Amino acid sequence: MTHAPAPTTPQPLDGGTSAAPASSTRNPFAALAVRDYRIYLLTGLISNIGTAMQLIGLDWFVLTRTHSGTAVGWTTGLQFAPVLLFGLWGGVLSDRYNRRVLLLTAQTLYAVQGVILSIAVFSGHAPLWLIYFLSFGLGCVFTVENPARLSFVTELVGSALIPNAAGLNILSLNVARLVGPAIAGMLIAAVGTGWVFAINTASFAVVIAGLAVIRPGPAATPRARTPWKGAGTAGLRYVAARPRLLAVLAIFGLVMTFGVNFPITLTLFAGQVYRVGSDGLGFMSTALAIGTIAGTLAASSQRAAPRVGKVVVGAVLFGVAETAAALAPNYLVFLALLVPAGYGLMVLNTAVSAYVQTEVDEAVRGRVMSVYTVVAMGGTPIGGPVIGWISQHGGVRWGMGIGAAASIAFAGLIALWLAHRLAERSPATAPRPQALPPVTIASPHKCRTVVPAPNSECEA
Repeated sequence: MTHAPAPTTPQPLDGGTSAAPASSTRNPFAALAVRDYRIYLLTGLISNIGTAMQLIGLDWFVLTRTHSGTAVGWTTGLQFAPVLLFGLWGGVLSDRYNRRVLLLTAQTLYAVQGVILSIAVFSGHAPLWLIYFLSFGLGCVFTVENPARLSFVTELVGSALIPNAAGLNILSLNVARLVGPAIAGMLIAAVGTGWVFAINTASFAVVIAGLAVIRPGPAATPRARTPWKGAGTAGLRYVAARPRLLAVLAIFGLVMTFGVNFPITLTLFAGQVYRVGSDGLGFMSTALAIGTIAGTLAASSQRAAPRVGKVVVGAVLFGVAETAAALAPNYLVFLALLVPAGYGLMVLNTAVSAYVQTEVDEAVRGRVMSVYTVVAMGGTPIGGPVIGWISQHGGVRWGMGIGAAASIAFAGLIALWLAHRLAERSPATAPRPQALPPVTIASPHKCRTVVPAPNSECEA
C-alpha cells in the first residue's frame, strides 16, 4: 500500500497513517459469536490453566530442590532461549505451512514433554540437568507454536474482529493465571508437584480435540508459498521500515525482558521474604491475574484504534506499580499492589497485540508475529538470569525494583526517540522534492501504477 502525504506539522505519537478502523462495538466478547473461534478459545483456556499450573509447580520444585534464585532464573531463561535463537524461523513455518497442522503437532510435543516431566518427578529421579533440558525443549516447540497460534486467529475471525480476538486471547491467558496458580498451590501443598505436571499433560488432549473439529474458511486458508531465501529476516525488515511499529515492539520487548520476571521475583518473595509457602505464591499470582483481567477487559472494550501513546502509558503505569510492590512492607500490601501492576501490564500487552495485528499485511503476518514473539519472550534468557542474580546477591526487592525502573526509563526514552524521528520526517523540516513520474509497485498480491506523493512510504 502507499501512505498518504505526511502532514505539514510533526505527527504526534498517537498518529498513524495506516491505523485500522475502530471497532464498531464495545462488546469485548464479540469474536465469540464465531463458532470455530469459540471452540479454539475455550479449549485453549483449559490448556492455559494447565500451563499456568506447571509454571508455578516447576519454579517451586526447582527452588525447593536448590534454594537458589539463580537456578530458578536459569529454568525460566532456558524456556525462552530458543525464542531468542530460532524465533524468527518459527514465523517462516507459520507463513509456509498449514497452521492448524503446526498447532496439532506442537500440542502433541507439549504433551510428550509433560509426560516425561511427570514420570521423572513421580519416580524421584528429576535431576536439575533434566529440568533444564525439558525447559529448553519446551521453548523450541513454542517458537513454532506461538506465531502459528497468533496468525491462526485471523483465519477464524477475519480482519474486522482481529483486535477483539487478540484481547480475548490475552484474557484467556490471564484467567488461566488467575485460576491455575491457586490450584497449583493447593495441589503442591496437598499431594506434591507431580500431580500438577500430570494434570497439565492431560490438558493438551482437550486442545488437540478442539483443533481436530475446527475448519478454517476456504477463503482464508490458501496462501502463497513463502520462499526460504531471506525469509528469516523478512519480519525484521518489515518492522524496521515502520518507526511506530518498531517503537511499540521495542518498548514491549524491553519491559518484558527486565520488568516481567514474576516466575523469579514472586517465587523469591514467597519463599524468602514473606515466607508464605506455595499457597502464598499461588495467591500472589492470583492477585496479579485479577489486575491483568481488569486491564484486558478495559482495553478490549474500547472503540478507539490501537495507538502508540497507550503503549507508553501502559509501560509507565506498570513500572510505577511494580516499584511500589518492591517496597511493600508486608504480604497483604504486596498482594494489593500486584493488582495495579497487572492492570498496567495488560494495558500495555493488549495495546501492543492489537496494534501489531491490525498494522501487519497478511503476506508477512506469521513472520511479524515471530518478531512479536521474540521481543515479548526472547529477552527472558537475558532478563531472567540478570534479575535472578541481582535478587540472589542484592535481595529480591532490588531485583524487582531495578526491573520496574528500567521499564519506565525505556518507555520514556523510546517515546522521545519516536517523536524526534517523526519530526525529522515532517515536510516542514525537509526540502520539498520534485514531482515524481508514475511508477509500478509490486506487492505479493498484485502490481499497480500510482503517482507517488512527496514524503510517502511504500509498504510491501
